[in-house]
Amino acid sequence: MLLAIDIGNSTIGIGLFLDPSKKKNLLTKKICSHPVQAPEKYKKIFSEFVKTQISSAKNSAHKIDALDAIVSSVVPALDQPVIKALKNICGKNPLIVSHKLDCGISFDILKPETVGADRIANAVAGFDYFKKPVAVVDFGTATTITIVGKKQNLLGGAILPGIELMQKSLYSGTARLPFFSLKSNAAALGKNTESSINSGIIYGSAGAVEKIIKNMEKELHFRLKLALTGGHAGLITGLIERDHIVSPHLTFEGLRLIHINNRTMVKQNKSVKYGK
Repeated sequence: MLLAIDIGNSTIGIGLFLDPSKKKNLLTKKICSHPVQAPEKYKKIFSEFVKTQISSAKNSAHKIDALDAIVSSVVPALDQPVIKALKNICGKNPLIVSHKLDCGISFDILKPETVGADRIANAVAGFDYFKKPVAVVDFGTATTITIVGKKQNLLGGAILPGIELMQKSLYSGTARLPFFSLKSNAAALGKNTESSINSGIIYGSAGAVEKIIKNMEKELHFRLKLALTGGHAGLITGLIERDHIVSPHLTFEGLRLIHINNRTMVKQNKSVKYGK
């Protein structure tokens, strides 16, 4: 089995592949990233999640001591407590995603060590899905666009404020603008303050993404496939005019593929520190 942990700014995603050689049978859960917990707390959360999934699985042959782990993180403060918890559970080091691993892609950018591990995983999974140049857009705390080119090379991308971050900024930075649940099917023409904010954020995010990718294609001189992921992708997908897929678990799929590419390192109980 493979326990995949995706540490983000807002949430920690927990994914369990009962058979990491296949895409199917992925079981997931999310917990808040903050406050940072002690390793013992994360150990309890991860262990209980795995045990619950094993007990409910049709194949009762799964055992928690036959478990590998892989971690992508963009929150350095959470790295050590999570890694320590996973090492305690698995009895070996988890695989830590960075540009130094065999990810199945090359890095044709400046300072590859600064690329977020989640973006690396997204790039791997996005190219694997299409087998063609791809733009992967992750609508998370930040909205990130990650581009993989014809040679299976990560070429760069763009980062802009995420949907919820935009809304919180308007709420905290003004005296009278409200905070509310955004809607995906609202009109572009706002008739009151709430609907105007909704339009600006939702339509603005969709338009920004399409405009950025269109201009990237002009610079690259080739067409890109498009994959959407992240917690807010569902709010945006209906407004994206070009063909695309929505894959809520794309990051986990990338982690699964990276794990497969680095089986030798896992067997040797080695690890590569994030961002080092």
